[in-house]
Amino acid sequence: MTKRSGLGIAASALLGMASAFAALPASAADGPFVVNYSLPPPTLDPSIVCDIADDGFIASLYTPLLRYEAKPVTDVPAGVTVTTEDTTKVVGYLAESYSVSDDGRTLTFKLRPGLKFPSGNPLDAAAVKASLEFTWKSGTCGTYFFEAAQFGNTEAIEAPDATTVVIKLKRGEPLVLHALTQPNTGIIDLKAVEANGGKTWLASNAAGSGPYVLASYEPGVRAVFKANPDFFGTPPIEPEVIVNFVTDNATLLLQARNGQADVTLGLSKASVASLAESADLKVIKVPTARWQLVGFPNKKAPFDNAKFRAALSYAVPYEPILANVAHGLGTIFYGPYPPAFPAFNAEIAPPRSYDLDKAKALLAESGVATPVAADIVIREGQNDQEQIATILQGAWSQLGVNLSIRKLAASAYQEAVGAETKEALIVRFDGPSVDDPAWLLDYDMRCKSAYNTSNYCNAEAEALLDKGHATADAAARQVIWDDIAKIWIADSPRVPIYADTYTAVVSGSVKEWHFAQDGPFDLDQWGRR
Repeated sequence: MTKRSGLGIAASALLGMASAFAALPASAADGPFVVNYSLPPPTLDPSIVCDIADDGFIASLYTPLLRYEAKPVTDVPAGVTVTTEDTTKVVGYLAESYSVSDDGRTLTFKLRPGLKFPSGNPLDAAAVKASLEFTWKSGTCGTYFFEAAQFGNTEAIEAPDATTVVIKLKRGEPLVLHALTQPNTGIIDLKAVEANGGKTWLASNAAGSGPYVLASYEPGVRAVFKANPDFFGTPPIEPEVIVNFVTDNATLLLQARNGQADVTLGLSKASVASLAESADLKVIKVPTARWQLVGFPNKKAPFDNAKFRAALSYAVPYEPILANVAHGLGTIFYGPYPPAFPAFNAEIAPPRSYDLDKAKALLAESGVATPVAADIVIREGQNDQEQIATILQGAWSQLGVNLSIRKLAASAYQEAVGAETKEALIVRFDGPSVDDPAWLLDYDMRCKSAYNTSNYCNAEAEALLDKGHATADAAARQVIWDDIAKIWIADSPRVPIYADTYTAVVSGSVKEWHFAQDGPFDLDQWGRR
């Protein structure tokens, strides 16, 4: 890790703040709706974007076939209505209606007639078929989403007439319907993509049919969204939204205090806590199936040693991290599922507590010789991750494990997370786009998954996951999820630091705000009316 003098750091911070002030317009009740966000996405291509912190950013630009209904969130600040996704209710979106055959292998969608993309190109069954095939065959995260991680299960996509799309599967898979609510499967205007030079154009442009069009985009700086006049659904609350990317936490906080943003996302929990008594701002809190974790590179010695991994898990000061980093906005847990998850079983997965003597005993049993040097990777703009990594750096040094912290920009971080073989520990803000155990475990536990943050591989657990996919009875599935949890806990493949309570800071003028698990960036449902 490169070291800089205090004066150099201070000068850099001042320069960053100065440039941020120059870039960020002040919010006004009759002007554009302003969102300040700490995490610039690595790409806008729906078939490539993959991180839960990035997927939702494109949600208001693309329309998938289906969507979730909304439900109210309770215990919110007075004067603002907050909703979230009801993942038990999948309804039509671009599709007016849909049906599933009795064997679950044929999904039929009836499209809204007469639609066009903003380019003027027809948004009919042929365009939908072409887009879904593009996503399906992308070989990237789009393939994962479209097939709900059941690679090779899609048999065909058909368009028998202008308003009908049929997806045929080799085996019925209920998660496919949930996959088709995600922005990653949103319908792309491929004719517009080709007219603008091909797929690489999608990285910094949009070709969707969502409630907004992308008026302008400067990667890492700003995105401007304007209402799509031809959108088939309810018009967005705000006609224009400006999203500013501000990775520096001090600047993000100062902009919020000065009223220069209607919504501020990505503040450290300490900064959020400092705004709790503000007369001009409101803090929205939403419990989520998301968490901060540290993934071990399980294929790399000595992290391929389960007792060594367990030793590290008992040398984490969980309570001080929850108090001083999350400021109580989270829950300590252990295991593959967070407490907000349907499969979570507290009897099987009690939280681990800090126990240095036990950690030292497990280290001795592991046979691993110390000192051990390792890199730990964090993402720029994830403002709590640096604090977590710094605390672990001090705590694990007591075991002779010496960490070097590497802060990576979004694209480099995505490469590190998606690498076939993980070379470093990874601090990651994660959670499944769909709150189903099979969806989570398919990417997070399968041996060959590129999105398995820890390179964790256990053949017995993976066989149980296959069994879970083939089991319809909920009680029988829970037994399987419990058995997987027991195996996972014994292997200690990573450390869940805490389950997250998502926070958004909004100005007093904001009246409506919606949380989506993927994102949250359903901008059309945010506003001042």
